[in-house]
Amino acid sequence: MTDGSELLTGVSGTALVVSMARAAESRRADRLFEDRLAGPFLDAAGPERQAVWNTDQGEQFTAAMGDYFALRTRYFDDFLGRACAAGCRQVVLLAAGLDTRAHRLDWPAGTRLFELDLPAVLAFKEHVLRGETPRCRRETIATDLRGEWPAPLVAHGFRTDAPTAWLIEGVLVYLTADVADSLMGQVSALSAPGSRLAVEHVTRAMVDSDQAREAVADSPDGVVNLLASLWKNEMTRPPGDWLAAHGWSATEDPLTDLARRHARPVPPAFDPARPGTGRVRLLTAVR
Repeated sequence: MTDGSELLTGVSGTALVVSMARAAESRRADRLFEDRLAGPFLDAAGPERQAVWNTDQGEQFTAAMGDYFALRTRYFDDFLGRACAAGCRQVVLLAAGLDTRAHRLDWPAGTRLFELDLPAVLAFKEHVLRGETPRCRRETIATDLRGEWPAPLVAHGFRTDAPTAWLIEGVLVYLTADVADSLMGQVSALSAPGSRLAVEHVTRAMVDSDQAREAVADSPDGVVNLLASLWKNEMTRPPGDWLAAHGWSATEDPLTDLARRHARPVPPAFDPARPGTGRVRLLTAVR
């Protein structure tokens, strides 16, 4: 039986770099969270699956991202805690990747968490999680978010009449503007009043710079070329306005404020004080 690791390529393979970051954060004395399962994911994937991120370009990418993945993880952890405190007992993680929130966060009684991702990702994930007990009722749904995923979600017991906490983390950058708009329309159609939403919004700016194009030319098989081939989000509309058009009242939390709040440096890749950097927007919203 396969563990699915040989299928962690392309977009699916980027889940490993997030696990690397979460494992590293979990080893810090001043950690913003603890993810004891991040290490087992890396062990199961093996060094070959991680090799692309251990090259010179990979190390440069890691340095540029700094504490971003740790800050992002904590930001969304806090969001989910607030959403549950507001009464949400349905949680949906779109493109859940190697997320372990079902196992590491404290959930109110009656919480049901749905994880959606590609079959290869979930096959690998379930192989590693065998024997691990989640802290809430957990449902996994193998599907492609570019297709008709709402029907399988409902078939697994999702209720359209109950307020839901939606997490859209690490996925919009891989979608074209049209596909992202369709996805948000589907989310909104499934969301009862009082639902909550958290979104990470990143564009292609980081891989459209002259510096990135030079890196691709120097190393066509490197990390920058991989990201340039995968990142498709070229949306220019302000994300708050985009969410408002879908019926959500959004609040943006600047990354600079988030870094300051947790006494961490602003990640170099998204530092507005540096010329030519990309922009990431973290937002929460209420329907």
